[in-house]
Amino acid sequence: MTTAALLSACAYPVHGASISLNDINQSYAKDAILELVEQGVIAGKGNGKFDPTGKIERQDFAIILAKALKLDVYSSPDKPTFKDVPEDHYAYAFVEAAVKAGLIKGVGNESLGLGQNLTRQDMAVFLIRALSVADIGKVEIGDMDSNLKFSDAASIADYAKYYVAAAVELGIMKGINDEIFNPTGQADRQSVVLAASRLLKVKEQIETPSEPPVQTPGPDEQTPPPPEKPTQNPTPPTGGSGGGSTAPSNPNPGGNPSTPDTTAPTVWLLSADALVVGENVAVTSSETGIVYFVPYSLNASTKAQLESFVTDKLANKTIVAAAQTETQIATSNLSPGDYKVYAVDAAGNVSAPSGKITLSAPQMKQPTLHFFDGRSLAIAYDETLNPLYVPSVNEISIYTKDGELRLPQEIKRIEITGQYILVTLAEPQPMARPVEVVYAPLSASTVVRSANGKPSPAFGPTAVQYLPDNVRSLLEELIASAETLRDNSTPGNTSDTYPPFAFEQLDQAILNAYSVADSPNSTIERLASAYNQLYQQIEAFKKSRLKPLKISPAEENASFVLNSNRLSVNGMSARITDSSLEEDRYDIRNIGNLIEVTRDDAFTELEIHYDPVAYGFQIQSEGETIGHIEIETSDPSLIQLTGGDQGIQVAPVPNVDQDRPVSLIFKVFEKDAEAGKIELPIRFDSEPPTVTGVTYDSAQGIFLFQSAEPVYSYPQTIPLRVQVDYSANGDFGQNSIDIFPLVDGEDFESGITQDKRAVMIQITPKGLSKLAGELPGGKFRIMINGMSDFAMNWQPEVHFIDAPKTQ
Repeated sequence: MTTAALLSACAYPVHGASISLNDINQSYAKDAILELVEQGVIAGKGNGKFDPTGKIERQDFAIILAKALKLDVYSSPDKPTFKDVPEDHYAYAFVEAAVKAGLIKGVGNESLGLGQNLTRQDMAVFLIRALSVADIGKVEIGDMDSNLKFSDAASIADYAKYYVAAAVELGIMKGINDEIFNPTGQADRQSVVLAASRLLKVKEQIETPSEPPVQTPGPDEQTPPPPEKPTQNPTPPTGGSGGGSTAPSNPNPGGNPSTPDTTAPTVWLLSADALVVGENVAVTSSETGIVYFVPYSLNASTKAQLESFVTDKLANKTIVAAAQTETQIATSNLSPGDYKVYAVDAAGNVSAPSGKITLSAPQMKQPTLHFFDGRSLAIAYDETLNPLYVPSVNEISIYTKDGELRLPQEIKRIEITGQYILVTLAEPQPMARPVEVVYAPLSASTVVRSANGKPSPAFGPTAVQYLPDNVRSLLEELIASAETLRDNSTPGNTSDTYPPFAFEQLDQAILNAYSVADSPNSTIERLASAYNQLYQQIEAFKKSRLKPLKISPAEENASFVLNSNRLSVNGMSARITDSSLEEDRYDIRNIGNLIEVTRDDAFTELEIHYDPVAYGFQIQSEGETIGHIEIETSDPSLIQLTGGDQGIQVAPVPNVDQDRPVSLIFKVFEKDAEAGKIELPIRFDSEPPTVTGVTYDSAQGIFLFQSAEPVYSYPQTIPLRVQVDYSANGDFGQNSIDIFPLVDGEDFESGITQDKRAVMIQITPKGLSKLAGELPGGKFRIMINGMSDFAMNWQPEVHFIDAPKTQ
């Protein structure tokens, strides 16, 4: 393709050199625009406008290339190469012709990039391909890295780096401010014209040979005729990548017959740098000869070395029948790995190698997904799978989405059978609800493989849903199952029965399902929705089945406290009742604070009430008795239980041996059968609490008497009483005249702290005022009576506390 042809394809109808363009005065490409307009290569848009900053789209540049090369636009393929350029598109024939010639490629995903503006890096690719490859071979292209010193060189796509380097080397394109290249920036009309103008000048320099001096022949000499040019290139013998083929004879292309050809050809890679075994590698060479596809780890400088690689079946070769055209090298018999391409001309000159091409093993096709039923997902391939490579639950993910939230679905089992990966889910999926499936193998060694070793591609997220064709018949079957379940179930409020409201909800769901199933106008989506609703109601009904009653301690490590001394003092016992006291006392215990009676998944609360007739406790649900509780002792010789009008009396026998273990046994009965029991150990406590520390805060007048165990006060039997005296000289003897008593409730107040760990005494402002004349110094004497523990143990406490000497 000539540069003039390329630029002619860009031109609008020529209006002549006298055309006046009034919008290019500020354009950096003004001179180039005027030059190409003068040559009739390009024109403005009419009305004196050139639109220098206008964009050029990819499909329009394909048209430019096809027209410039005069490609065959009448032999289009049966099927479009690109999804976004269908057969009825105005650019279809030109795009297909440019693809067939190897001038353009898509942007991935089987798309050309319709409507996308041409980028600077793609402009470099197209222009350099358009320039005669043979011509480029006559120009020394320097090291790529030396031509890509731009700060954004790393952003240039791999496929475009060599072309950008060539364009920079030849002066066809430059960077922006010589600092950045801006590879993905959009190419506008003025930049295309400027690059084209530079391309014309480079081509003119390349195509102008250096003529040797002409010698004037003497009188007896005649000017020798020029050497006769061959009418056509020799026809290459038929051959593929295997051995035995010879390159076309062209020992000195375009040169002087007397001068040996020592110039190595240049090889260009047209394919992507990652291919699958079986795909051809597309290259072009600046000269006819042979191209070799060689493992990247092998280096060669002679044709003999390259031929040995082919003989050893490590490499492939093919003939280059014509320079500057696409040549295909087969890869079907090669192993996966990294490769490169060498070109050898007819004179045996070996090119520099191409860049790295990665050849990977062929993969199986993407599988299809469908549900066999709500729990069974099938991942179907078109080849039989190797059963030894079963993916793990960490490699297959199945989830539903709620907005941005991903809800994973639990996988119960994964297995391989024939051409299927069968995934069994722990829970069935509702009909018509999409789930997304992802297969991401953890390593190459665990990837799913076919029987002949081809790996499965990773995939996902791929949407799939359970929506069988026979939804109506499935709904009718489900209705029948729901009716059978309902008819064989018993309403009630005891174990193994179902609450009445569950029957009401199931009946309503059955009626709704009937109305949808019986309607001939019900769509498959409505049938699926009715199926899902009835299924959910069936599952809810099953879960409402009442479980047996359970009994457990109200608190971990709980015990029943008794004081054997209380019986000997006044016969007081502990009574278990259903009292709703805020806090238990030694003599009255709420059974709800000792044990808990529950039912798993219960829909109503259970209540415990004392029955004074039966001397026991009834368990009630919504006012109906559903069971009862019986209390026993593990050793009646130590503990006596007596039924009364207000509860069960629990008392130790006289002189009980407190070292012998004994328990209260609580048994739960439902339907006259024992449903469970627990033992609550009895702990004997006859020791009064001890004061572990005393503090005095003089600023607030607060005394704290810390206790080794929780402190209680029993106002009816052991009321808490405190006496506070002060002595300036600290003498509290019988004959002391220096004792100053404080009045309870007036000069001080006392009580138990909220955490029950101390008795607190606080001197009131009035008390502090009375002591103002006495303090600082001296001592307090504090006597405490009724500082009791839960078991009603107490003893008098007398403490002497120094008053601070400073205030």
